[in-house]
Amino acid sequence: MKRNAALSLQITLAAALVAVAGCGESAAAPDRTVGPSAVTPAAQLAGAATTSQVTIVPAGAQSELLACPGMRAGEATRVIGPGGGLLRVDGHVVAIPRGAVNTPTRFTLTVPGNGYAEVDVKAEGFEHYVFARPVVVTIDYSMCGVEPTAHQFYGWYIDQSSHRLLQDMAAVDDRYNQRLFFATDHFSGYAVAYVRDVE
Repeated sequence: MKRNAALSLQITLAAALVAVAGCGESAAAPDRTVGPSAVTPAAQLAGAATTSQVTIVPAGAQSELLACPGMRAGEATRVIGPGGGLLRVDGHVVAIPRGAVNTPTRFTLTVPGNGYAEVDVKAEGFEHYVFARPVVVTIDYSMCGVEPTAHQFYGWYIDQSSHRLLQDMAAVDDRYNQRLFFATDHFSGYAVAYVRDVE
């Protein structure tokens, strides 16, 4: 069952990446809020998706957030419309594919720099923004000073005030580049976590 779920999630993520890679490539004029390099990170993510593994927390395992004292605070804000676009802070990226947004909306990607590998993504004027198609969120944990083989890392939807882990996002862990990425249809707070001593 878990194997089938992982395969289904990987297919979903791959489809989202293909959609992101198509941003600005059709005959229609691209959004003026999107730079010409928008396709490059999507292509990189698509390559990682084919060589990395979807990570799902084992049943009954206890996860904890990855400490990351070297994570720098930062913020990026951009108006993104139906043509799609990117938000980027250092190695953290939010890739919004064409057709995910119905009307131009101001999105903000924030890296709190609070000692965890954590990002927060919001849409101006919305408490809970739901996309018409999945977007891809990338969290870069290369600044956390961890060995690539130290743990298996997971992406989690979190409560930002308490840092309680709410939902395993079935992320793809790109161990070589030390980053996690996953597809989601809503924005909130997300962080990297790990499980100790998993057999």
